[in-house]
Amino acid sequence: MFRIFDIKLRKETLKNYVGQSFLAALVLYLGLNLPILGEEIILVAAAGSSAFVVFAMPSNTTATPRRVIGSHFICGLIGLAFHFLYPAFLPFEIVVSLALGFSILAMVSLWFEHPPAGGTVLYFVVNPQLVAFVSLLLLVSIMTTLSYILRPYLRDLV
Repeated sequence: MFRIFDIKLRKETLKNYVGQSFLAALVLYLGLNLPILGEEIILVAAAGSSAFVVFAMPSNTTATPRRVIGSHFICGLIGLAFHFLYPAFLPFEIVVSLALGFSILAMVSLWFEHPPAGGTVLYFVVNPQLVAFVSLLLLVSIMTTLSYILRPYLRDLV
């Protein structure tokens, strides 16, 4: 049988689906008004992907505050460090690829697994903006704090 809607989507779960989806949208909207963040499409994509994980899959291990904040932090630092290799020492493609590889190694080694942070490292290799780094960390901190506070009311939608 072919289904269009998720089998868990029923009258009693509809409020969670709608509420959690729009909660993620509201948090992202507020974050887009932080300095620089709303102007940078790669960071918006990384933050939006994090919002999906945090609010649609709140019980998932990748949605924990440690992983969300830690992964964006470590990936931002790695991106900033690799920025100085390009264009002085290595071609762009190599620098971006190595930065992503090192960020994955760091995330899995430090138990900071959060896939959306892969976009963060790519952004900071190209644009080493400290204000954007702080804004992103503030946004994901707000996101995970809100999710943690509302955890008793959130359910996994995926």
